[in-house]
This record gives sequence, structure tokens and C-alpha cells, in this order.
Amino acid sequence: MNRGFLSKRNLAIIFGAALVLTVVITAAAIGVGHPSVPSDDVAVIDDADINVPGLVNDGHISKTNFNRFLLQTAKQSGSQSVPQPSDPQYQQVKDQAMQTALQIAWIVGEGNRQDINLTDTEIQQSYQQIRSQFKTQAEYEKARDQAGLTEQDVQERARLQLLQNKIQDNIQSGAGSVSTDDARKYYDSNKQQFTQPAKRTIRVIQNKDAHQIDLAQQALQSDDSAANWKKVAAQYSTDPTSKDKGGLRTDVVPGSFQQPLDDDIFNAPIHELQGPISTPTGNFIFEVESATPEQVQGFDDTAPSTSGGAAGKISDQIKSQIKSQQQQEALSDFGTDFRDYWTNLTQCASGYEVEGCDNFNGGGPSCDPDKLAPSTPGQSGSGCPAPVFAFCQEAQSTQGAPSSGGQLQCTGTGPTPAAPGSIKPFLPSTGSTPQAPHPAGEGTAAQSLPAGLQGLTPGG
Repeated sequence: MNRGFLSKRNLAIIFGAALVLTVVITAAAIGVGHPSVPSDDVAVIDDADINVPGLVNDGHISKTNFNRFLLQTAKQSGSQSVPQPSDPQYQQVKDQAMQTALQIAWIVGEGNRQDINLTDTEIQQSYQQIRSQFKTQAEYEKARDQAGLTEQDVQERARLQLLQNKIQDNIQSGAGSVSTDDARKYYDSNKQQFTQPAKRTIRVIQNKDAHQIDLAQQALQSDDSAANWKKVAAQYSTDPTSKDKGGLRTDVVPGSFQQPLDDDIFNAPIHELQGPISTPTGNFIFEVESATPEQVQGFDDTAPSTSGGAAGKISDQIKSQIKSQQQQEALSDFGTDFRDYWTNLTQCASGYEVEGCDNFNGGGPSCDPDKLAPSTPGQSGSGCPAPVFAFCQEAQSTQGAPSSGGQLQCTGTGPTPAAPGSIKPFLPSTGSTPQAPHPAGEGTAAQSLPAGLQGLTPGG
């Protein structure tokens, strides 16, 4: 079965987040009786209800429409024209345009399958979101024209973004609810996640020479004030962490020291000098200044959100976490069915076959498409590379104010789809070479294009 045209963990395809085509597809060999591709078409999707103005007519992508779309893709990649066929970049741009054109057609077809209806008001609002990314009408028109788009094209991009969001919402809303019993089972099985270990604040003197420890103990038995600890620790302790701090160690948790010292610290009463105790690393005397017992957050306790949001009940946070996992699984299952279904209906003309065409005879993936590659840079694995998304916003000056040039600054954000309306739809175009996710905070550089140009073409 075909794999990888969509990430198994994402549905974001053309807007909202910029999908870099990084996941490899295995050729499908399911269908029989596919319609032939007419000589003036580059592809036929066996669904006559798919129509995208300027690109797809009754499931057919004509050479005329594709050539226009190819130019748009090239312009978004920073070129003023399509590279010559002899140029090594030509095939890359052509394949990128072909794959994106199929993606768009598939999304429209899927919207039809799910009986999704868009109102004129919704489309207009999505369109205004695109327009609002530009400070002036002149800037918007310049970006639109340089991308080779018409006003109808931009309207269609707005409709496609809205359609994609609604498909994703349908999938996630159908993931089911999480019961209190489900949350309770998770809590009971993962109670360590909700446990704060016991802590101690201690004063300690360490020295491999037992005689030095005895001298320190004698000095402290007559006066264990903080001032005397400071003198004694400076004279007798070899612990680099605490000798200049009066032997003070804060936030000591179980496992901080070797046995038997570790157990002695957590069993000792406060404000009583203890020792000497011998361990493989030396001899110690210590005194517990304060003790905080182990704390377990209750199922119905209130705690700060792990995502930085408002505080809430532990039970509600667990439900949200499980719900998010269920939604990701629903997206994964949908992605498998989606690409298999639409690949089986897609035939491409000779010379235009790409991953996503049922008659594509390219090599299979060198990775396991049922797995995602590890997110740790440099770590080996057998999974296909995870998709890279980019979040773009207006670049900031060194003082934190928006730059006067209106340039967009884009950074990788990982595989989580952006919430509808939470991003800027003008995103950088990149090649289709597989790549691993960017580490947190590491950016993906935008192409050298006029401000706002990125993302007007769905090829980006």
C-alpha cells in the first residue's frame, strides 16, 4: 500500500503550516480499470467532482494548467521563470509542483467525500486572513503578482486552507471523549509523574581523612551556628560545592549521595549533628537544616499547566493529554486511508509520474514508512524523516520591534499542526529533499524573495 504522501502524524498540507515534502511514498499497485490520461493532461484523478479553478477540471489536470502552476512554484522558489529542462533544478521544481497539485486535488476530493460545505462568509474571512498579513494593499498586490497569482488564485488558496482545517477538525472531533475512569487509570499507572520527591537542606563536611572529620566534628559539637559552620567547612571540607558556603547544600533529593550516607540524611532529625559516616568517596558529617516530605499531587488537585497555560485539575490535564494522543492516532489512521484511497484513483502521464501517482514506478523508500525518524539530531533510525513545518512571522529588529523591511522570519516548529487562524499563511518554499526535524529554536531560512511572497503558492 502507498505510504507517506501525508505525514502519518499530520494533515496540514498547504497552509497553516508549510509542509516540506519529506516523507517517501511506496508505489501502490492496487487499482484496475483506471482511466487513461489524455495527451493534453498531466494527471487524471478518477473523481469528476474535483474542480479547482485554474488547476483541476473534473478530476483532470491539464498541461496548460500545470505549466501555469509550475511557473508559480518556480517563482515561489525564488526564480523568475521555470528552469530549463537541462537544469538539474528543473526536475525538482517539476516534481514539487506535481506533488502539490495532486495534494490540492486530493484535499478538494476529500472535502467532497466528507460533505463539507463552505459558506461565502467563511471563505471571505479566510481570504482576509491572507490579506491582513500585508501592511498595505500595494504590498499585497506586489506579492501576489510576483508569485504569478490572480485574485481568483488567492481566493482559491483561502478556500483550500479553510477546507483543510475543517477536514482536520472532523478527524479530531471524531476521536472520541476521555472518561474520568480512563484518566484515573493513567494516573494510577503513572503516579511517579505526579510525585515530588522528598527534599532536604543540609550542611555537610566531606574529607577522605577521617582525622580531619573528627576535628571538624569536635569544632561543631560545641557551636553549630551558621557562622561556625562557615569557618569549619572552609578549614576541613573538601566538597567543592559547599565548602565556601558553610557546607550548605539545598534541594537534596534521594540518590544525591552514596550509601549509607544517602539514607542517613533522609532518616536524620533536623538540627542535630550526624556522623561520622564513611562511603567509598570519603568521610562525612552533616546536619539537616530543613526537611520537605515527598508530595504526591492528587488526582483532583490543581497544578500549573505543563504547556504554560492556566492552572487546572490534574484530572483535566490528564484527559487533555489522552485526548491529544487520540487525535494524533486518528490523524495517523486517516492519513493511511487517505493516501491509499487517493493514490489508487490517480494516474499520471508519462514523464509526470511522481510519488502519489498509482502508476509511479520509482524506487521504494529506504526507510520504514510505518515509523517516523527519531527527533534527536544525529540519532540513527529506520523510520522515514518526520515532516518539517515552518511558522512565519514578521521579522523583529534587535530591539524587538518589527523590522521596517516587512521581511518574514520562519522557524521550524515540529510536526504538530497549527491551530486554524493561528499562523501566517505566507511561508517559505523548500525543496523536496528529505530532512529530519529542526531542533527546537533552530530556524529554516526563508528563500530570497520579496516580503510576503512565500506561501501564496500552495507549492510552498
